[in-house]
Parts: sequence; C-alpha cells; structure tokens
Amino acid sequence: MDPIRTFYFRVPSGYVYWAIMSSERERVISISLSEAEWQAFVARHPQPVVWLRERIREEVQIAERKAQSAA
Repeated sequence: MDPIRTFYFRVPSGYVYWAIMSSERERVISISLSEAEWQAFVARHPQPVVWLRERIREEVQIAERKAQSAA
C-alpha cells in the first residue's frame, strides 16, 4: 500500500475503513463584509455561496475557451 495516499480511521462502531486520498483539494475563500454589505448582497442574491460558485466557474470556463481558441 502507498502510505502517503492511503489512510485509515476509526468510526464510532469500531470498524476500520481504508480509503484512498484524492489529490483534488477544496478551496475556501473568506471575504470580510460589514453587516450592511452582507444584508444588501443577500437581499440581491439569496443564495450567495451558489451565486459566487457559479460566477467563479463561469470565469474558469471563459478562460478555458479562450485558451482553446488560441491553440
């Protein structure tokens, strides 16, 4: 077994599971907003996390399309 990519953990029932860790990582963005800014933003976008995630993914897709057309 690859000791770097493989690990085990105990669950409350006492069983041991083996899992392969992925090289895929999740990222977190932290933005400081005043309460007034937050309320104004949420009033306009009731699901702010979903909205931000969609905007980021759109930007990535635009960049990928530009890179493909340049190639």
